Amino acid sequence: MAAAADELARRLGVSFERQNEWAIRSHENARAAKEQMACEIVNPAGVDILHDPFARALNVRLCDRAPRLSGSVYAANTSVAADGAAMLLVVSEGVFSTLKPSFGLRLCDGATLGGDPALPGIAPVDAIRKIFDRQERGIADVGVVELMEAYAVQAIACADGTGLDQSNTNLGGGSLARGHPIGASGAVLAVRLFHELKKSGGLGLAAIAAAGGLGTAALFEAVG
Repeated sequence: MAAAADELARRLGVSFERQNEWAIRSHENARAAKEQMACEIVNPAGVDILHDPFARALNVRLCDRAPRLSGSVYAANTSVAADGAAMLLVVSEGVFSTLKPSFGLRLCDGATLGGDPALPGIAPVDAIRKIFDRQERGIADVGVVELMEAYAVQAIACADGTGLDQSNTNLGGGSLARGHPIGASGAVLAVRLFHELKKSGGLGLAAIAAAGGLGTAALFEAVG
């Protein structure tokens, strides 16, 4: 996967420095949001964890000193494998109106597409484009984005390829700073989007790549 990420960086001309800039920003956002994100964590019995433990004061010097994984892909611009889980409750409009929660998200559209298995990191681009090909609203109408950060270059490639605004992407940091619980990361994105849209309202987009070349994106709207 690191070699595939490096190949993506080479083909798209994403420099080592730009990958590190994205990673540093992810850690900065995660550290700034540390206290407010504590409400998103639920501990099982016997566990008392208040914060994701991976966010740190990452800087250019530390990025330069990190172990090289493949080409321009270093440990500092790569997510950390982590334990974690997330839970979502998906219901029909009828059940939602019966439950009458104070806040929720409406799934407006979604897409999962297969891409080049040699470049899995860029797979979400076509999924995002497919959604907005069907929508009257455009990328500029999206207020909050939760974008998978298995590698910094993967997030950069997806943002560049779809015109996403970095200023409203991964506002609480992404997987580079919070860890990547494989198998749960897509649900984590949706949960993070829930909490961000609860503050701001409007439209939110979540997108993730999977090994093998699958890309998934989902467009949500705040309700309540």
